[in-house]
Amino acid sequence: MGLSLWLVPNAAQLQLIQGVLPKQPETRPVSAASYPNIIPHITLASSGKATQDTIITALPSPLRPIPVEFRKLEVGDHYFRSVFISVKKTTELVALHEHIMAALERDGASPSAPAFPHMSISYIADEDGDTERKKAADELRAVTVVEGSETGGAGTVVLRCGDSEEGRVWLSGFEGMEVWIVRCEGPVQHWQVLQKMSATSDVA
Repeated sequence: MGLSLWLVPNAAQLQLIQGVLPKQPETRPVSAASYPNIIPHITLASSGKATQDTIITALPSPLRPIPVEFRKLEVGDHYFRSVFISVKKTTELVALHEHIMAALERDGASPSAPAFPHMSISYIADEDGDTERKKAADELRAVTVVEGSETGGAGTVVLRCGDSEEGRVWLSGFEGMEVWIVRCEGPVQHWQVLQKMSATSDVA
């Protein structure tokens, strides 16, 4: 796969989302490749040709925080999009994506970003198929994901992320505060984070 550029939540939100991601089920057998530990993110671009320096050069300067809004829980037909939350195409997110893609295209890196924008929450092997992917989505709806009218309107998703001293924690999106360069080669557990770059807010 090569290198990927990820938009990642702030540290607190990252921990909350990771805490509710599906784990390997104990009640039914699945492939060892299913349900690996993953880092919640939105892939801004991937390339088998780009170098780390090329990707850094493709980023806008300064890099600003990007608000992300969840839209819909979906089941896909690809390992890396087995169960995912599609994301609203906000002006800020689309502008960042298009800036990066155009810069990588100019450098001949042939970037891609299938089903942009989305946040995958389960990778499930093809041998476990549509049945397991649907089960994972159904279990999420039963425990973690609240959709539609319950969240205040169609086209919205909220994640139940446990409780705090202030009460129940809900996330309807996240603040994209870091962009990571990740080498995505081999099994997911062998992927390597090469660099983390923090977004900066305007100072009044």
